[in-house]
Amino acid sequence: MSEQAGIVGEPTARRIGRHEILGHLAAGGMAEILLARVVGPHGFERPVVIKRILPHLATQPGFVEMFTDEARIAASIRHANVVQVYELGSDAGELYLVMEYLEGESLAGLQRRLVATRGSLEPALAAWIVAEACAGLHAAHELESAEGRPLGVVHRDVSPQNLFVGYDGTVKVLDFGIAKAADRLTATETGALKGKIGYMSPEQCSHAALDRRSDVFALGTVLAELVSGRRLFRRATQVLSIRAIVDDPIPDPLALHPSFPEPLAAIVRRALSRDRDARQASAAVMRAELLAAIATLDPSAGTDALATRMQTTFATRIAEKKDMLRRLRSGSSVSRLPAADADLAVELPGLDADTQVEGPTRRDGARDRARSPLVWLVLATSTLAIALVVASWATASSPSTATAPLPTTPATTASVAPTGHAPSPPSLPTDVQLDVASSPDGARVMIDGEARGETPTRITLPRDEVMHELRLEREGFEPHVEPVLALRDVALRVQLEPRPVTRRRPRGEPAAPPAAATSGFRKFE
Repeated sequence: MSEQAGIVGEPTARRIGRHEILGHLAAGGMAEILLARVVGPHGFERPVVIKRILPHLATQPGFVEMFTDEARIAASIRHANVVQVYELGSDAGELYLVMEYLEGESLAGLQRRLVATRGSLEPALAAWIVAEACAGLHAAHELESAEGRPLGVVHRDVSPQNLFVGYDGTVKVLDFGIAKAADRLTATETGALKGKIGYMSPEQCSHAALDRRSDVFALGTVLAELVSGRRLFRRATQVLSIRAIVDDPIPDPLALHPSFPEPLAAIVRRALSRDRDARQASAAVMRAELLAAIATLDPSAGTDALATRMQTTFATRIAEKKDMLRRLRSGSSVSRLPAADADLAVELPGLDADTQVEGPTRRDGARDRARSPLVWLVLATSTLAIALVVASWATASSPSTATAPLPTTPATTASVAPTGHAPSPPSLPTDVQLDVASSPDGARVMIDGEARGETPTRITLPRDEVMHELRLEREGFEPHVEPVLALRDVALRVQLEPRPVTRRRPRGEPAAPPAAATSGFRKFE
C-alpha cells in the first residue's frame, strides 16, 4: 500500500460511526487507513486505526466480499502476536474495520533505519522477532470454524511490511487481507496469486495448492534478510525475482553474511527448502527451533532487549508520537502526523554479482542444482499487490519442484502402444491461447506494440520461448505492462489502477506548500 501525505486539521472534524477521524495515514488499491479516536463517557478515549474500503470500490461486490473476508478472518484470531480487530462497521454504506492502534514501526522500517545508520540487528534479536511472528501465524494457521473444522488459513503475504515491532518489544502480524481460508466468501481467481514477490514460496509462484508451510518459507526469507541485512530474492526484474525463487540455486546463509550463526543458518536452510516436506511442518516447529538457537546465541534476547533496541533506534520518532498522543488525550488539535514509516528512501542492498549462491547441502552431500523451466510465468497487477500467473515447469534433477502437466491436444481415437513399449507422449499444440480480461473491461490490448483488440479477448500466439510484452491501456487508468512467455495456455485477469485526478491550479492561485512526509504509524499492504 502506497502512503500519501497525511495532514490533520481540516475545517470540520469527520466521523465514521462513533469514531472521530484525526488524520489520513495511508491509501492503497483497495482501502485507506485513518487515525481516529473513540470517545466514551467520563472522559474515556483511545486512539484506534480505521481501515475503510475506498469509495469507488464500495459498490463492487467482489471488493466488498474481500474486505469482509479480511474482517472475519482477522477478528477470529485472538493472539498477542496478531493485530486485534475490534469491529466491522458500516457508515453511510461504507464498510470499515476498527483495529488497535500500535506504537512502533514496521519491520521494514526497522530494516531501513539500520541501513540508514549503518547498523545491524543482533542475530538473536532477529531470531526473536521471527519467533514471535511464528507464534502469531501459528494461531492463524490453527483457526477453526464454529463447528471445529480447520479453516486452513494461510497468510500468503508474510513480509517485513506486514510484521510490526512495537516500541515495547512486542511483535505483531498484520494484514490478513489476502489470506487463504476454507470459508472465504471470495475465491482467488484461477491463475491469480497475490503477495509480495520477494517473499513468495515456490508453490505460491507456481499457483500450486498452499498450506501453512508456504508462510514458513516466507518466514525463512525474512530471517535470512534480518540477519544478513540484504534482500534474498530481489533481482533486476520481477521475472528474475521469480526465477530466483523457483529455479535458481537458493543462496546459502553463509554466502549472504560470513558471520551468519550456524544455528540460524540451519533453520533458514530448512525453511527455504523447495520441497515442502523438508521444511518445518509448522510455524510452531520453526518457533521451537528458533528459541533453542536463541538459548545458545544470547539467552537475554527477548521482549525487553528488543524494546531497549527499538527505543534507542527510534528515540526521536517515539518523542514525536508521544507528543501527538498527549495532544489527542488533552483534546488539543493535531496539525500534522509523524511519518508512517522511517527512511522510506532507503533500500536494503541486494546480492552482489559475485555472491556465491550455492544451495544448501543435502543429506547425500549434493548441492541443489538449478533447474531449467519449460514453462514460465505471466505477472499481473492486483488490487492489493501483484497478481501472479505462473505456468508449470518440469525438472529432471529433483522431484521437489512443483509441476503441472502441459496442455495436450485431445485425441480423437484411442492410442494403443505396441506390446512391451510405453505409449508415446502426446504431441504439444503449436499455438497457445492467451485469454485476457480486465476490470473494468474495454482496455486496448497490445502484444509487442501490435494492437490485438479489447478486453475481454482471446489471443493466439505461437508456442515459443520468446518473451512478449503485453500492454493494456484504457482511458482514465494507468497503463498495465507485463512480460508473457507463450509456452502454455494462460487465462489472465488484470485489475486496472485508476489514474490519479489532478486539479489544475487556477491562474493567480498560489501554489500549495510541499506535501508533508508520509503520515501514520503503521501500514497495511
